[in-house]
Amino acid sequence: MTQAKTAPAAEARSTGTVLGPEFATGSGPWLYTAEGTPWFDGTAGSGAATLGHQHPAVTAAAADQLGRLTHTGCKLSSDARTRMVDRIARLSPYRDAAVLPTATGGEAVESALKIARAATGHRAVVTFRHGYHGKTAGALALTWRPEFKAYSDLPDTSVVTAELPDPRTPREDDAERFAAGLSRALDRADRLGGTAAVVLEPVQVTEGVLPVAPALLDEIARQAHARGALLILDEIYTGLGRAGRLFTAELMTERPDLTLLGKTLGNGFPVGAVVGERHVVDALPAGVQTSTFSGHPVSCAAAAAVLDVVTDVDLPRRARELGARLAHDLAELAARHPWMASVRTAGALAAFDCVRDGAPDPARARAVTGQALRGRLLLFGGGPEGATVKIVPPALLDEADYRQLIEGLAAAVSAADTAVEA
Repeated sequence: MTQAKTAPAAEARSTGTVLGPEFATGSGPWLYTAEGTPWFDGTAGSGAATLGHQHPAVTAAAADQLGRLTHTGCKLSSDARTRMVDRIARLSPYRDAAVLPTATGGEAVESALKIARAATGHRAVVTFRHGYHGKTAGALALTWRPEFKAYSDLPDTSVVTAELPDPRTPREDDAERFAAGLSRALDRADRLGGTAAVVLEPVQVTEGVLPVAPALLDEIARQAHARGALLILDEIYTGLGRAGRLFTAELMTERPDLTLLGKTLGNGFPVGAVVGERHVVDALPAGVQTSTFSGHPVSCAAAAAVLDVVTDVDLPRRARELGARLAHDLAELAARHPWMASVRTAGALAAFDCVRDGAPDPARARAVTGQALRGRLLLFGGGPEGATVKIVPPALLDEADYRQLIEGLAAAVSAADTAVEA
């Protein structure tokens, strides 16, 4: 199977298309069919398998936990849950950290909104164009794309959307224009019950790897704090080394009040977390945020092992090195294919846009991902205009695996020339 297909016959179509065939096993950046055919996963399982599929330390920790204790429910603790929470707290940029475990990233977003409203006494939230925070009701209210909201009966959540500078088309007055626009958005939020939080991703990965400059993050923090609001950094995609730092707070002079974790935290196991200073996190009363599978022992055991690997191999450094190689090799590829525009990387995240006569070219982007699929390289497209190709492999690639990725991508780009012209 070399083309995207619909979901399995018994599965609801809402989950969308399935990329490639059914997979039976995995190892590192590779997925294998039941017949043993290898496919390179340039999506890293929607960005979660940062250490690669079936990382041996993570798999062993989960298997050991599965043999001892599978489930407790959210009201009973486990040694695995304690290990994960303690490791996150120690690694975090907070002096007296408290960690709220969640089952998913979307649940982390929902929890953070509750914490912000409890801590500030305010209601409104400021978010940003091109943001993606999940598809549950509260998270969806922050998510940019209106088509995701068509069938959701969202309450009036007092959400105000501000504009970020587009890193693909920088202007000299970006910082000044942004500061003024953010101030106006906060004014609107203040009129809607006071601003509880400003929420953003330090890299808008889902919409095409759009980094937010650290200076802008500091400006957002300053303005949020001046209004009595919290700054919530959604690092579900970027945190724990994927974007080149354990926490984006390392690049900032101002500290975010809450940081959201997921994806890399479980390396494929469903787990998330909210972390911040204890006096902020514990503003939310006991029992207000619980769910049956939050702090699930197997996921927590996997996450604790992930955190050990992240520190042992210095994952942020490995991600920065991978990003530097991708930036160099994608720039060389773009020099041979001028329709490849705005190559950008952030640690082990990369993307480029496809253009035609200076305008976004979604057909070319689809051709690249389609040709990659023919070569058994799994890549996602997307972006605000549908003209972006994203490269999000596991961060721990050996030399042979890296060459497989970059050569497969180069072949797909070259083949897309012929496919579009035909």
